[in-house]
Amino acid sequence: MMAVATGTYGVGIIGTGRISGAHARAAQNVAATRLVAASEVDEARGKQFADRWGCEVVQDYRDLLARDDVQIVALTLPHFLHCPVAVEAARAGKHIIIEKPMADTVEECDQMIEAARRHRVKLFTAHTEEFMAPNVKARELIESGAVGRPVLATDTWYKAFGLQGRPAWFVDREKGGGMWLMNGAHMIDRLTYILDSDVVAVKAFVGTRYNDIKADDAALAFLQLASGVPCTISHTGFRDHPGAGVEQPGGQVELSCTEAMLKVVDRRRLFRTVPAEPAPAAEGQRRRGPTTRWEEVPLEPGDPIATEYERFVACIAGDTPEPVTPEHARHIVAVMAACEESSRTGREVVL
Repeated sequence: MMAVATGTYGVGIIGTGRISGAHARAAQNVAATRLVAASEVDEARGKQFADRWGCEVVQDYRDLLARDDVQIVALTLPHFLHCPVAVEAARAGKHIIIEKPMADTVEECDQMIEAARRHRVKLFTAHTEEFMAPNVKARELIESGAVGRPVLATDTWYKAFGLQGRPAWFVDREKGGGMWLMNGAHMIDRLTYILDSDVVAVKAFVGTRYNDIKADDAALAFLQLASGVPCTISHTGFRDHPGAGVEQPGGQVELSCTEAMLKVVDRRRLFRTVPAEPAPAAEGQRRRGPTTRWEEVPLEPGDPIATEYERFVACIAGDTPEPVTPEHARHIVAVMAACEESSRTGREVVL
């Protein structure tokens, strides 16, 4: 049974980039949390955040770490800052919720895990895919046996890179930029979550084919899961001009199981295959055999980031494992790194 928090936890948000608003909303709407303050080095952006969310904004995140009324810090920072700021937060005794990916490298993940353990704080990487209704329901259908055993899965996500709107760090792999660390993390996580199995080997291409940048904009990966289920991932950030490609917001996951197929569309909808009556045969033609159609699966609506906060607070209150364990978040980073190594060497990499 999930523990119920009896007190209120003050939340401080470090970095006010585009995902920070969702964290602010969750901190204000979840009963056991309250938004205390945020930090932002850009004065104009910090003022916008303060006006929008009605909280104090400081420039130095260390001022948040020094506050007694902040028990949880949410790190919504560029990827290359995840590790150093998380380590400082752990030393300050703050519980940490951090946007994915956990870090740029496995070594940084290990530093963060060690710091959290040493200072006895919770470290939760917000892999939001695990709290989205279509993915949760797809996993339930597989676990219940309703669609049979998984045979194979594919995840595709096509979009424009959006070069003009990207900050400088995002076009530099040395700072954690590129499509692979941003969306590859989502795709690997949702496949391993839905299929409830870790990755044991990869063969992949991760590279730059569309844009003149120092980060990747295209990836194709073959993942072998411990369960034996093979998976493929295809992702692009194509050039920003009409006709370059058709966007597929949020991507699409298709799973073929022994008794039915499942399809997650745009992170919002789930479909499964069901029997359908065959169309009448034309004169002189044989009657067709059994046919199948897609049927949408009803889902319970919800805010996945609010759910993350509810589960995180419960794990703090009950001193139970994080909703996404640090070890799993580290595994996702290890898989991404293995795919990049495979791309460099042209060889399969076994984890």
